[in-house]
Amino acid sequence: MDQLATLIAKQKAAIQLERTKRTQVHKQRTAAIRRGVDHRRALGQQLPAQPLDFLSIGDSWFDYPLNGDSVSFSNTDIIAQLQNIGNPPPTILNYAVRGQATTGVLSYENQQQMINVLSDPTHWINGSADAILVSAGGDDIVGDQFAIYLDYHGAGLNVPRFQGALASVQASYEDLFAFRDIFAPNKIIIGHCYDYAIPDGVGVCFLGPWLQPSLSFAGYDYNVGLAIVQQMITMFHDMLQGLAGSGPGTNNFLLVDTRNTITRDASSPNGWANEIHPYPAGFLGIAQKFVTALRGVPAFAGRI
Repeated sequence: MDQLATLIAKQKAAIQLERTKRTQVHKQRTAAIRRGVDHRRALGQQLPAQPLDFLSIGDSWFDYPLNGDSVSFSNTDIIAQLQNIGNPPPTILNYAVRGQATTGVLSYENQQQMINVLSDPTHWINGSADAILVSAGGDDIVGDQFAIYLDYHGAGLNVPRFQGALASVQASYEDLFAFRDIFAPNKIIIGHCYDYAIPDGVGVCFLGPWLQPSLSFAGYDYNVGLAIVQQMITMFHDMLQGLAGSGPGTNNFLLVDTRNTITRDASSPNGWANEIHPYPAGFLGIAQKFVTALRGVPAFAGRI
């Protein structure tokens, strides 16, 4: 027990150290942008379009330190890709931590850290974040607990039990909306719904696989597993779309429909590196969908 407590404490310390570094880098970047704007204004020059400035939270789709399944010198996730595309590319303070379920993303400790940066105008180009980007829900469902949502030998996904899992994820998103209303009022929240993953039994770095073991245990082969995963992602999308309504007006939440972006195989450069993470080209495709969605937000016109 002492060893486990020590391991957990070290993990928390490592996460905090990484967030502190990211916060410092972001603050330096936004300060440099503000200085540049002030200098141009003092010279009477035309001001350039100011980049959008976001806080991002969530899981490995926003915090993936690998190139597919290989060691990488930089992250290849959606946030990493997003900061290199757009005109101008957005500036993002990334607080995502790979492996977090929604309940972890919105723990009281994480919410307090979000409050600290959201309430400090010196962190942001225009004094406040333009939006909160969120990637969350996948880790609530996949993994060893995936077996809970499967009927045995033929019936497939147990829809009522899976809807119970989705209800928990929905509660987390609703808490995020309430948090936003207090600490970042009127700021839009932008999320996504993942894509149709492949239960091929491939993990990464001693983690996973997250799908195939439960499917195999419950008596399903790869082809049936593909259909079950597709049903899950579709239901996940529909739940989030219900929170978004027909547009960003409902809950001030915009859902980016990221389904059918990643090629559903492991051999394509735009395919799946392992069961739940794509190669960089797949993350880039998702990021490009984010850019398209962001350009559709009236308040962001001309800034991406």
